[in-house]
Amino acid sequence: MKIEMEFQGLEELVKAFEKAADDNEIREVNRRIVEKSEPVVKRIMSGKIPKSADISKSGRGFGTKSSVSSHAADSVPVGKVKTKGTGASAEVGWDKGAKDEHFYVKFINWGTIYQPPREFIYETGREADGELQKIAEQEYQSFLDNTVR
Repeated sequence: MKIEMEFQGLEELVKAFEKAADDNEIREVNRRIVEKSEPVVKRIMSGKIPKSADISKSGRGFGTKSSVSSHAADSVPVGKVKTKGTGASAEVGWDKGAKDEHFYVKFINWGTIYQPPREFIYETGREADGELQKIAEQEYQSFLDNTVR
């Protein structure tokens, strides 16, 4: 899952931050924001993924030898933080090309001819937006408080 977040209402804070920081400092603060945001996104996503009461009825095997060892909700993948320029990003969740034990989650999210899409991935991004903005605001403000006197 890759969701681009654009923070609204932080324009003045971001401008002050970018004016006070060099590229390395901006990259480092953005990396910290992403690191602190990953568990928030994972927690919200975990709560949106359907979870059966009986693990043997989960996954593609539905009780056969190819069944999964854990619920997808308990195994949301979290990628490493990557930086490019002054930006930072990380992937939380699955993409359409997932080939791990929980590859079937894509069918839940994007749907099939037999079931409608539940779209928990983008819903997670929308729900996490407020918390992620708060994390960004705290990190930018903290940098400014410690740098600008």
